[in-house]
Amino acid sequence: MPTSLTVKELTKAITTAAATSASITVLSESDENAALDVLADAFLQDPMMVWVAGLSDDDPNKKEKMYAMNHNLTGWICHRLINGARGITVGITDKGSNSLVGVMAMASSSHHKGGILDLFQSMIKFGAPPMHKSKKDYCANSAKRLDALGILVKKRAHHMKNTKRWIYLQAIGVFSQHHGKGYGKQMLQLLFNVAQELNAPVYLETESKENEKLYQHFGFQTLEVFDLFVKGDVDIESNHQKMYLMRRD
Repeated sequence: MPTSLTVKELTKAITTAAATSASITVLSESDENAALDVLADAFLQDPMMVWVAGLSDDDPNKKEKMYAMNHNLTGWICHRLINGARGITVGITDKGSNSLVGVMAMASSSHHKGGILDLFQSMIKFGAPPMHKSKKDYCANSAKRLDALGILVKKRAHHMKNTKRWIYLQAIGVFSQHHGKGYGKQMLQLLFNVAQELNAPVYLETESKENEKLYQHFGFQTLEVFDLFVKGDVDIESNHQKMYLMRRD
């Protein structure tokens, strides 16, 4: 019987592929802060992150609060992917400045779910999410909304339960000032080449119809669309968040 795709297999394949690229490199823990800076900026307008924060457009500190939250949460999510414990993370640099402008974090199917050790290390390194430390800075149900994202792990396991070897695309983002330059496409192409080599499908979650269409253009199929809503929120459209669960074979 086939076994789950291991971290070692994924790391070896991604590392080999990145070695042939002039601009994509494998990141290490020494690159973590720069990588989180990229993701924090890239997700400033991300619908799911905006929903979790629940900030008013009239809040003069909205951008700073979103950045702080994104930096913390992407740290929680990606720390063990950047340090190689659960997967691997690559970055792409701008040719002119040679600075990091894009990041892509991936987990092997054997480690697509974080464990107690992941939670423990993230808590020590990044501290509690900001809506737990300063509830007044985010919407009243921000912590509940963050907790509601736990359903994504269960749905991922459900949709991929009959597939042993697959890659989880945990996060991909490009600095907002570098959008439209093809950096995201280059990183995705590297992932697709590796997935083909490993004969492993790719799974992801995304949070807008526009993103769904983009990923469909790259060969993904939508497995499920569902609505995130937490008890205590007023039942209006802005308090609901649609999620798109997708797979590419």
